[in-house]
Amino acid sequence: MSISLSPNTQAVLLLTAPLIAGRVDSSSELLTAGEYQRLARLLTQTNRQPCDLLKPDRDDFSNEWKTLFDADRFKHLLGRGFQLAQAVEHWQARAIWVASQTDEQYPKRTPPIIYGCGDAAILDTGGLAVVGSRDVDGWLIEYTEAIGRVTALAKRTLVSGGARGIDQAAMRGALEPGGKVIGVLADSLERIALNREHRDLLMDNKLVLISPYDPSAGFNIGHAMQRNKLIYALADAALVVNSDQGKGSFRFMSEPTATSGRDWKRCAGKGHCRGPIRRLPKTSLRR
Repeated sequence: MSISLSPNTQAVLLLTAPLIAGRVDSSSELLTAGEYQRLARLLTQTNRQPCDLLKPDRDDFSNEWKTLFDADRFKHLLGRGFQLAQAVEHWQARAIWVASQTDEQYPKRTPPIIYGCGDAAILDTGGLAVVGSRDVDGWLIEYTEAIGRVTALAKRTLVSGGARGIDQAAMRGALEPGGKVIGVLADSLERIALNREHRDLLMDNKLVLISPYDPSAGFNIGHAMQRNKLIYALADAALVVNSDQGKGSFRFMSEPTATSGRDWKRCAGKGHCRGPIRRLPKTSLRR
């Protein structure tokens, strides 16, 4: 996917992204996901697109959209063109692309905006999500690597979160025999994409790394929890390996909206998994 931004994506970034490569804006000024979705619905109802907000005649629009946000806040966000240019130049030098749901080739299973490095076409291939704890015994690492290899040999994509422990073991197992892998990151996309061990895989279209957060963003526990939604949404089925009850992957797998329409299984002990694979009723993944 090219770093060249559509006018619609430019508008979405100006309204919602911190643009860390330029001046960091207070997160309180950026539109939240809910605020942006309300604006997007209003634009659709009035037969307009986000890029129309960048036009000089935007003040001629119906006053209805102006009631959603403070006018000064809105003007400030849309006026960050120089910072956006700096950020795009920074991303381009690192082969990082960015896309929004307004783009024609935007992956179907992703949130309103994503950053990525690698072949974006892999994101629409479905596959198996494998997630679990960071601190696990060696036999579980071996088991998870084997699951990754089986997934690759079955010509299915493996989806995981890139964290140490189970996530990295699954990805490693799938990549070794030449499988395709989606790594959904909660932070540090820029740093991880530049790792030497990932560059050939990214260039060979075997690995794609994505994040719904700015490529320079650091670790945030809230982001780590929220990215689980994206992992499960991208996959057709999920395997949770040895996740502690009440934490991380286990807690999120218990939410119906997280696993709607997905088959999933939780492995909890050596050589066996608890409970059969079950399919949850389909509900909206984008609430």
